[in-house]
Amino acid sequence: MKYLWIILIILLGNSCNETPSINKNRALAKVGSKVLMKRELPDLYKDGISTKDSIALANKFIEDWIRKELLYKEAEENLSRSQQNEINYRLEDTKASLSIYYYEQGMIRQKMNAAISEKEINDYYEDNSNTFKLKDNIVKAIFIQIPASSPNIKDVKKWYKSDDDNDLNELESYCYKYAKKYDDFNEEWVSFSFLLKRFPKIITTNTERYLRYNKGMEAKDSSYYYFASIREYKLKSSVSPIEYVENQIKSIIFNQRKIKFINELENKLYIDAKTNNKFEIY
Repeated sequence: MKYLWIILIILLGNSCNETPSINKNRALAKVGSKVLMKRELPDLYKDGISTKDSIALANKFIEDWIRKELLYKEAEENLSRSQQNEINYRLEDTKASLSIYYYEQGMIRQKMNAAISEKEINDYYEDNSNTFKLKDNIVKAIFIQIPASSPNIKDVKKWYKSDDDNDLNELESYCYKYAKKYDDFNEEWVSFSFLLKRFPKIITTNTERYLRYNKGMEAKDSSYYYFASIREYKLKSSVSPIEYVENQIKSIIFNQRKIKFINELENKLYIDAKTNNKFEIY
């Protein structure tokens, strides 16, 4: 590697008592014509970091910067013309891609309608329902965890599987008083495997059969009783309920709308430019 003129000024040793806002325009190091300014250092004045550690971090940053600049300059001096042209092309292409991306995102935020109606969601679901096959068994359920010392557990065993409103009200009142957990998962669908993880041990070799023939689940360890009332279930490979895939459908519709918007934007720019002779094809 060729010798390069290097001037290294370690500033923190002489100014460790300065505040971060002072002397930001002072040079710390130089490699060839490239100068590292103090303002380019990361913030080293953080709580819990000693002055000694701050200086060590600054020195490490400066040394790494010098090594990188030395290697960069050496590489530039040894690149062939074709390699230089390739780098320039890639830099220009990257700049163009980033510029287009930020422009399109800005136009999407400003001009594109992002609201998605329930009708759009329902229509998409009806037209594409076969693409929304479940990859897991799902349930709507109520999960209850009650300390083993709680009274009247036999009543809980009766209430939690009941469809009677009075029984369910009794259960809710009891759980607010005694239960460690009482969770209906916001009345939304959850995977059956997720529910099973809340139990200490329930062995189900055939989960589909279990769901078909069991409305409730019970378990006990040394500290708690565990109950789950399965209100509804859908089996793996069946069509997902619309509410289970609603967010997915919204994302699909939004992305389709975004692609259409960008294509229309590009086409309009092209047609306008062609009409006004803003480009030529040779």
